[in-house]
Amino acid sequence: MTPVAVEWILRVATYLVVVFSSLAAMTLIAAAAPTLVDRERRAARSGMRRCFTWGVVFTINCVLLAALLALVDGALGNVAALAILVGLLVVSLAGLGAVATEVGHRVLLLAERPKPNRLASLAAGTMVLFSVAVIPVFGWLVFTGGLLTGIGAFLEVAAQDYRPLKRGQETTGAARASREEWAHEPR
Repeated sequence: MTPVAVEWILRVATYLVVVFSSLAAMTLIAAAAPTLVDRERRAARSGMRRCFTWGVVFTINCVLLAALLALVDGALGNVAALAILVGLLVVSLAGLGAVATEVGHRVLLLAERPKPNRLASLAAGTMVLFSVAVIPVFGWLVFTGGLLTGIGAFLEVAAQDYRPLKRGQETTGAARASREEWAHEPR
């Protein structure tokens, strides 16, 4: 085999490892927190520009902060920079999982599937997004836009979870249900 053929085989193998490891991580996130993925999908659908802007600002800040921390002498700066980049990876996988689920849901609806499940939508959307990412320039822009929108959707949902509550407002429906159940109990 020529060196060029070996180089292409290594590129394809690396690409497939990235695709399937990303799919595995996004599947774990979707299985562990299905309501989070659904809320991210709604946030991305309702405010795509806002989510994209959140994603751009957050990603730029994380990369700049990691670069500045890497310049600090000693191991502490490098460890902190690595922690920031790993956190960015987790946030991006969670957000990309929601975007891939939405894309896959729409693709499966176009294929006339009456009600596609979440994991089939995630797998189809991941394959579509990573296949589009192979196309030079246009595909890179589409994939980057989806990734940044997903990061912003994750941040939007996280910000909604940590906003201060008004007096008497519960954080979950379970708290409201338990309060209503308690109110109807005989004393």
